Amino acid sequence: MPRPQAGPRTPPPASVAPASLGDFFRDSLGDGRPLVIHGSVERWAQAAEARGAVPLGRPYPGDDAERLRALRDDRLRRRFVASRLMLRSVLGALVGRDPDRIRLTRTALGRPYAPDLPELDFSLSHTGSLLAVAVVRHGRVGVDAERQGRPMSVLEHRMCTPHERAVLDGRGLHGTARDRELLRLWTRKEAYTKALGTGLRRPARTFGLDVADPAGRPVLRDAAGAPLSGGWTATTHTLSETGAETVLSVVAAFRRPPPPSTPSRGEPVAFEPGSSR
Repeated sequence: MPRPQAGPRTPPPASVAPASLGDFFRDSLGDGRPLVIHGSVERWAQAAEARGAVPLGRPYPGDDAERLRALRDDRLRRRFVASRLMLRSVLGALVGRDPDRIRLTRTALGRPYAPDLPELDFSLSHTGSLLAVAVVRHGRVGVDAERQGRPMSVLEHRMCTPHERAVLDGRGLHGTARDRELLRLWTRKEAYTKALGTGLRRPARTFGLDVADPAGRPVLRDAAGAPLSGGWTATTHTLSETGAETVLSVVAAFRRPPPPSTPSRGEPVAFEPGSSR
């Protein structure tokens, strides 16, 4: 498997108070640095309930009310409103607006975006009780989170190029070690397809992330369709705060190269409603 590429540093773990939220997030985002946030479904769902968003007493702007009405499972409804409140809170802090004033909609392929904030690109993921949001300015970003321990070898033929399988074999990876590396690769590939805007409509086995892979990879483009010529990065993190080890990967592409002095490693920011810094 390819080594993690050097990329912009994400901020260290922190709990962020509402009073300092905007400055903290804006400083963390910076030029050429993706901001990566994670929180818990339960705490954000409780915050949404306190705001009157569950049930449909106070639907959010955009297409959220329609999507929420289509969800019949209470667990899915709670997760949906939790993720949207967390996302709106992050975007609102970045631009100095109340979360309820952040309008969200979706592309034809289902990728969420904020039409009033064209300079910001974002991506969401969830697994178990974990929510994750990644944001980048003037670029594209994708995030994917998966719980550790999945038997990934059963999916290997569906997700790997011949080059990737040969690299795994060459490293002598088998059993649990192979599953862990496959999960890391899977989260990176899914994050890449989210940054593309296609999701897994672009099958993972049809492209590689290693520059040496003959399969190649599709070009990441901005919302207008122009290629992002500033390069791209892929980073993978392991989170343990949710009671289960979670693998979280972020792919970000940039309009111009990040500053060379930017550190290459970092961790996502822990953010819960009502937390203090």
